[in-house]
Amino acid sequence: MRHTSVSTVLTLSVALLALTTAPAAATKDSVPILKAPEAFHEELVLKPLNDGSVYSHFQFTTHIGTMMDEQHLDGAASNLFTHYNLFPRSIGQILHSFDVEELHLTFTQGRWQYGDWGYPLAPSVGTGVELWAWLNDDKGQTDLNWKGLTNTLSGLFCASLNFIDDTITTEPKLSFRNEGLYNVHSNVNASSADTKRLRYGSLPHENVCTENLTPWIKLLPCKTKAGIASLLKSHKLFDSRFYSMSIHVRPVCEDELCRVKSLELVQSITTVFDVARHDGSHDWTLIGLFEREITQACPLASTSKIVLHLPQTTNYQNQYALTPAPAKGTHFIGSEEDKQEIAVYDISGVSANSSPFELSMQWENARPKSVRPITPGIVAHRYFTGYGQERGGLSIEIHNNNSEDVESVYLDTLPWYLKLYLHTFTIDLNGKTLDNQRDLVSKMFYQPAVDRGRPAVLEMALRLPAKSLVKFSISFDKVFLKYTEYPPDANRGFDVGCAVITAELPRQQGQIGYGGLDHLRIYQEREASQVQSRFNSTRGSEDEGLDKIRVYTETLLVSLPTPDFSMPYNVITLTCTVIAMFFGTFFNLMMRDFDVVVPKESKAKGKKTT
Repeated sequence: MRHTSVSTVLTLSVALLALTTAPAAATKDSVPILKAPEAFHEELVLKPLNDGSVYSHFQFTTHIGTMMDEQHLDGAASNLFTHYNLFPRSIGQILHSFDVEELHLTFTQGRWQYGDWGYPLAPSVGTGVELWAWLNDDKGQTDLNWKGLTNTLSGLFCASLNFIDDTITTEPKLSFRNEGLYNVHSNVNASSADTKRLRYGSLPHENVCTENLTPWIKLLPCKTKAGIASLLKSHKLFDSRFYSMSIHVRPVCEDELCRVKSLELVQSITTVFDVARHDGSHDWTLIGLFEREITQACPLASTSKIVLHLPQTTNYQNQYALTPAPAKGTHFIGSEEDKQEIAVYDISGVSANSSPFELSMQWENARPKSVRPITPGIVAHRYFTGYGQERGGLSIEIHNNNSEDVESVYLDTLPWYLKLYLHTFTIDLNGKTLDNQRDLVSKMFYQPAVDRGRPAVLEMALRLPAKSLVKFSISFDKVFLKYTEYPPDANRGFDVGCAVITAELPRQQGQIGYGGLDHLRIYQEREASQVQSRFNSTRGSEDEGLDKIRVYTETLLVSLPTPDFSMPYNVITLTCTVIAMFFGTFFNLMMRDFDVVVPKESKAKGKKTT
């Protein structure tokens, strides 16, 4: 009865939505118009990894609005948010109130292992929280809107985003460009390109927990009552090796000429489960991973699919059994040299009257054999050098494993209490120091830090030679802070956010790559002739063979000169001891009364007694 009532309510919602969203009539120029001003798609991508773990990526996409050439779609500034059906009202009000063009918020727990897992479908942000947004600056209130945006999102997602102040906020010049397809068509939005400002901030020490997941789930049309979202169980999600939760809002185009535009909201959750942690077996089932099952599809979803990336082994037919088999068989995506076999399951037909959807993969051996190794194109590492609490150094190593040169952008934001010395900046190529740094660095932007005012920013446009190791080094001094600026756990140290490398790499279909969901979209368009997920279609139209990726380095921990905060306790203890010994003694001598007592002789023994 419980599932039936939920299904009935959702079905009635769909009926009311269909009555209020009648198909729009075609224009004289036959410009394609969306049949409904709002649409919702949900997808789940699963993939067994080389180390035996299982990768899962939930993606929920909501579209709102249909605009023409003569109407401007500026995200928040438009009149899209007059009625709310599928699009969450809380997000629409935030975008409209603070003139937000694009919004990208990511919560991450753990570190993505590029060498073992390849590249994820969505950027694997470093540990903590990352927030960056493009804001309209028509009224010159970007800083005020940014402050309001961080405070509002802090309350919405129960996070400490209000601590993103001027000391950790930056405006990158080369990184974090507009990702919306609407912005790729420069001819459409050239007039308003100069009126938008970028703001970027991160909190590497922010912990991610259930109180962040709960408001995120409330943004979904069906919540966790039906559809793929019913698998989201906080206990299992936070018990994984890697967890990432994000929300992205951007304007997109619905046709090739960008005559029909809409606003896209993408919610995604990425996890890596260690299935062999307990019994050593690499067998897994859907209910075993999430401890939940899909009992009915979300009736508000236009499409609802589960995509399984099959293991790429030399003799995979005899190594595992897949249950159930896909209704339309398996499909290959990618080039002839690097194919990826996938199985697609459509769960839109699952209902409360049918059996729950089940999916399992059983291996004949305890560990998969002959799995194709993964060699990421770009891998970066960052670490501190030196010793002591007075000065130190920072080193960054970037490995280019591609057979061709790669153009990339490096962004590093360091807190103001690390004083960088730009004259100590050196570049090593394959172990040899370069005399002419312009051989690799075409552009460099450096913003010196201001004490308690702004961080230091180092941004460079790089050319990474093929099969090379590029190493950057720079020295810095550590600032002695005021005693009120230390956190309660001062001896633990201070967290330094990760650096970001943005590059365009040749598409690699054999691993989890940025083109994964995009090729899934192409396959689904061929099958259903409709637009699906577009979150990873962030590349420009000039080169369709490249994927734009972002690689994040490690989050660092720096130890600053720290006073002995136990000294006040020692002083208080010593002072109390001195007072007790000396003041107490003199106080007793001054306040005590002394009486003279005459001794008496004892009659029995002749002794004096008192």
